[in-house]
Amino acid sequence: MRRIRLRFLLGASIACAVLLTGCGQTVNEPPVSTGSGIQPGTGIQSGNTQQPGITQPPDPTRSPETPCEGGPLGCSEFTSVRGTDATGDVAWLGTDPLRVSSRHANGVWTLFVHTPCNYLQVAVSVQDDVFTQLWMMVTDHGCVEPTDNYQAWTEELFEQPVQWKLDGDTLTLKNSHATIELKES
Repeated sequence: MRRIRLRFLLGASIACAVLLTGCGQTVNEPPVSTGSGIQPGTGIQSGNTQQPGITQPPDPTRSPETPCEGGPLGCSEFTSVRGTDATGDVAWLGTDPLRVSSRHANGVWTLFVHTPCNYLQVAVSVQDDVFTQLWMMVTDHGCVEPTDNYQAWTEELFEQPVQWKLDGDTLTLKNSHATIELKES
């Protein structure tokens, strides 16, 4: 029994020693000569190919892109001022407005819609002048009347494709559910 314990302890010690000797080593890092003037991590390039394990330095002449530039709504936020649906005027759009903006992340445009009660994120494909919902995520703050109805009304708007038109500082959203006019805020 004693011999088995010693073999186990000896085997475990050797395994630990083997593991520990490899822990401090770097893998796939190209050698850098001290006479080249290039410091590790500053970005060695061979033609157009980036060397593995080396990071590219930031380009000081290029400013970081904002996630709203180039999108259908630019970097603006729009606030509803009026709207209509099958029942006529939707007065609450002027008194308890929706606020709409957009951002681009992971290759997808997302509309951010603040309702009087909650918040919607609507990922959309943009084809010419039409937003088509890819998915929608909604916060749930337990709205009470009448804002719970405003929330449901807004979700229904984005459940079908929405035609959009930007004319100066006025954004119009329109489909068979409703027409909304929003002003840049």
